[in-house]
Amino acid sequence: MRMNSSFTRWLLSSTLTLTTGSITIGLVLPIILYADSRPAAAQQQIEPSTVTSRLDADSETLEDGSYANYHTFEGYAGAVIDIELVSDEFDTYLILLGPDGSKVAENDGGRDTNARVIAELTQNGTYNVVASSYIEAKTGNYTLSWQTTSADMLASYLRLTEAETLTQRGNDLYQQGNYAEALPLYEQSLAIRETALGRDHPDVATSLNNLAELYRAQGNYAEALPLYERSLAIFEIALGRDHPDVATSLNNLAELYRDQGNYAEALPLYERSLAIREIALGGDHPDVAASLNNLAALYRDQGNHAEALPLYERSLAIFETALGGDHPNVATSLNNLASLYRAQGNYAEALPLHERSLAIRETALGRDHPNVATSLSGLAALYRDQGNYAEALPLLERSL
Repeated sequence: MRMNSSFTRWLLSSTLTLTTGSITIGLVLPIILYADSRPAAAQQQIEPSTVTSRLDADSETLEDGSYANYHTFEGYAGAVIDIELVSDEFDTYLILLGPDGSKVAENDGGRDTNARVIAELTQNGTYNVVASSYIEAKTGNYTLSWQTTSADMLASYLRLTEAETLTQRGNDLYQQGNYAEALPLYEQSLAIRETALGRDHPDVATSLNNLAELYRAQGNYAEALPLYERSLAIFEIALGRDHPDVATSLNNLAELYRDQGNYAEALPLYERSLAIREIALGGDHPDVAASLNNLAALYRDQGNHAEALPLYERSLAIFETALGGDHPNVATSLNNLASLYRAQGNYAEALPLHERSLAIRETALGRDHPNVATSLSGLAALYRDQGNYAEALPLLERSL
């Protein structure tokens, strides 16, 4: 099973696909503009302000359980406002509410823990800026600032929002296996980002990664390789060699080499990716579990079951603790460990793992999900290896 371990705080994080390594389609969350955002010249300037405060149990509580503080400013129709929420202590979530209480814009910040919105105001009156967290009940200090900005800045952000929309659509198509339609969307998103941000921006690296993932899924390794390499180089320069995003990029490049059977190139990349994640994220983080899984898969492909087994076991333990026993990632980890036991001929150990993996997936994903079909095939293969064709046949038929 291939684990999808993502760039931190990007979309599609910690999802799973059908094979054993790890892919990542990293996305920066879009700036969502609900108001009419056509550039217009403001008639009056908004008083700039910087506020330092804290989220804690004395803050308001939103419906999702997250703490929130409300800050106000006087806004004017036609003004373009630039608001930024910064914290080193929690992942920020920023909401702008109009004088009538309607939502004007919101943002989760995407790549890092900070959030920013730029929007054109359409009404005169008192606006509320809601400083909150992406995760419920998180506490910590933050700095919130706002000021007017230019219509050109708004237009630039709208172009980048278009790039995010294209990427979102591309990801949906990718997940459906519709690679032909996803390809031009990824290419358009990359072109917008290169023009708006420059060729060496981390968001450009994300687009390069997405495009490379698509080519790899198609088996077009010659096209994928230089995109992965360029993506990794950008991340290393922009973020530093020990950043978690670098770890994910290393992992993805290793996946390409493993797909090609080039284990000698893949191994040091997997090992470096794991080392970065353990230091940066801690030994019990789900991304560490994904790296352990991927390294185990490499050893299994080489027939080195003794090296693979403890890595699979540790990966499973982390996922169960971090995500809960019924999470789809746990199902994939169970399936991988079961497959290793089956390869060793240890059918007694493999059977309950296959059965539990199947049960989790049917409950969490639905009986018709492709990952359910994968679990059915694995369980059928186990029965077939034991010569129990009566049990195997209906499972194979259902998996088709």
